[in-house]
Amino acid sequence: MFRLPVFLIVLVCAAAWAQEVPLDSCRQLQLPIVKATVDKHQTQFLLDTGAASTLLNQKSFSSTESTVITMESWNGPAAARAREVVLHDLSIGDHSLANLKLLAVDLTPVDRSCQRRIDGVLGADLIAKLGLTIDLKNRVATLEGTVRTPEARFSQLDQQRAACQEAFNRSDEKSFEQCLDPDIVLLTSKGDFHGREAVMKHFKTYFGQDPPVLVSFTSRGRHAIGGVIWIEYDMSVTVGGQVMKAHGTALYQKSGERWLMSNMNYSMAEPAR
Repeated sequence: MFRLPVFLIVLVCAAAWAQEVPLDSCRQLQLPIVKATVDKHQTQFLLDTGAASTLLNQKSFSSTESTVITMESWNGPAAARAREVVLHDLSIGDHSLANLKLLAVDLTPVDRSCQRRIDGVLGADLIAKLGLTIDLKNRVATLEGTVRTPEARFSQLDQQRAACQEAFNRSDEKSFEQCLDPDIVLLTSKGDFHGREAVMKHFKTYFGQDPPVLVSFTSRGRHAIGGVIWIEYDMSVTVGGQVMKAHGTALYQKSGERWLMSNMNYSMAEPAR
């Protein structure tokens, strides 16, 4: 039976995580505009890949610190007085950047050109951090992957995996089932199982035994790619007085605020005594 390689599954899942957001336009400056949420306030930014750094509009953001900088963007180089502003959260679509220190300048000429308030110019620095791809023809921007730090994603996954492990060990089928992606693929030496129903049927033989079957996982390596985390693990399965060892890999895909197991494969070693 053909099995999709793990690295290919990761790429497919990561591609599926991409998100599109609509773009407006400032025709006079020939630059697209994207809507963003800054500290719970709705804002709109020009997207300018020719600007090395992101700038804010002083009219939209206030600060007490001031300095003089040289701006080089759509209007050429010019001296301008700027203020440093801290944005606790800047979000576009489902993607967020936290605790940004940016400069705010007078963008009145930009407001006039676009005939609307422009709250800032999103430069190449944050465009790159957001993984933003601009499609001018279709007037959309694509956000690739996720901008949460890998450490934050690993921590969230570890908490949820621990809860799922506890659900398995106490034979809580309903809770454990919610840990699995509806289209999960499980690859074992006993066969391949496709879909949540088939996988739960396979695991059902482990539930309700006395003494209970206990499993524990130890991660050997983990990798975050977009909305997917790929884990290499060692597993211990205690059945009665016998402990069996296994090793394998698992993929977890983000669904809302939950990480669901979408692919798992393992091979059992000789029983340990």
